[in-house]
Amino acid sequence: MGVSTLSHDNGNRVLQNAAVVFRRHLIDLLSHEPRSVSSIARELGLRRRDIEDDLQHAIRSATAAGHQIEIVPARCKDCGFVFAGDRLVKPGRCPSCKGSRLFESLLRVERRSPGG
Repeated sequence: MGVSTLSHDNGNRVLQNAAVVFRRHLIDLLSHEPRSVSSIARELGLRRRDIEDDLQHAIRSATAAGHQIEIVPARCKDCGFVFAGDRLVKPGRCPSCKGSRLFESLLRVERRSPGG
């Protein structure tokens, strides 16, 4: 059956399943070592903004599944200002020194053991 012959409901289900698989892949990428949003996007051949929503959803799902989420906040290379830990995307400028040389946030998912 071709994509054009799928009903609207089945087409949505296929897209939802693809999103779930993609988000699981994101969690898998984050479970090996801390990664920035940019490095994940580069590895997947996507733009940073194209994965932000899926990444936030994947983190919510991982938290709900009992996995530990570690976020190393973005910080300014010039003055050391540390941004809020809940911000996943790279800020544009430092509010303290107005510099634009920033380290991105790093994310990591520590999977809980299957028995606990």
